Amino acid sequence: MIKLLQIEYLKVKNYKTFWWILGIYAVLVPLTFLALIDFFLMITETFPFFPSRSEILGFPNIWNYVTWVASCWNILLGVLVVILVCNDIAYKTQRQHVIEGLSRREMIMGKFIFLVGLAAAITVYTFLLGFIIGSMYSSPAKFTNEIYYLFIYYIQTIGYFAFAFFWAILIRKPALAIILFVVVILLDGIFLNIPKIGEAAQFFPTIAISQLTPFPFGKEFLDAAKAQGQDVDGVFIMSQALRSIISLIYIGGFIAVSYLSVKRRDL
Repeated sequence: MIKLLQIEYLKVKNYKTFWWILGIYAVLVPLTFLALIDFFLMITETFPFFPSRSEILGFPNIWNYVTWVASCWNILLGVLVVILVCNDIAYKTQRQHVIEGLSRREMIMGKFIFLVGLAAAITVYTFLLGFIIGSMYSSPAKFTNEIYYLFIYYIQTIGYFAFAFFWAILIRKPALAIILFVVVILLDGIFLNIPKIGEAAQFFPTIAISQLTPFPFGKEFLDAAKAQGQDVDGVFIMSQALRSIISLIYIGGFIAVSYLSVKRRDL
């Protein structure tokens, strides 16, 4: 396993695009997060039930907010995955690995282990971001409350990577694979908001994965509507546990199909 990770790391060690995209992600997440907080506080300042800045940015609410904002930029990381995988195909790196003695299973496993490690690094960065901001607005002793959002975000990031990996292996052309990866995610978001389709659309692969980190800014409005007796029920909402299980099944499916594609096609 270590050997496989070393091989994958050597590929990106001096690859500037890889580090540039990670750097852009690292800058965009906190900037977007703080900008969205300011925006929602501005438009909700007349709603007494909406939390204050210290409540949003303090523990434990910070975990839901920061993971949701970070998840919005997982598409950028997915594009990076497509580029990395398609580079292996375009430059015949996969073929060279097989010539040097790696099996196709080891080749796929090495790439996926690297992506799982990258998702872990991204999650650690998100944790540090949330911990630093949360400690500024509340007691650090409460940081473990609702920290499970980070684990959910980790699964979600792996899901986006697996989906991008799937398109890259299947299409092999970076431009087309990136377009399909992004378009499918955007179309699924549209289906989720279509009456009579949205309830079933919860089970779509990318929707199940993208909904792992719930939208945090609207829960106060939903709670207020319920308190006033408005009808907001009657629609099946998938539980977090069920969504996590379904997402893990889809992740396994993406990897399995990718492996079968590599196994049956010429490198």
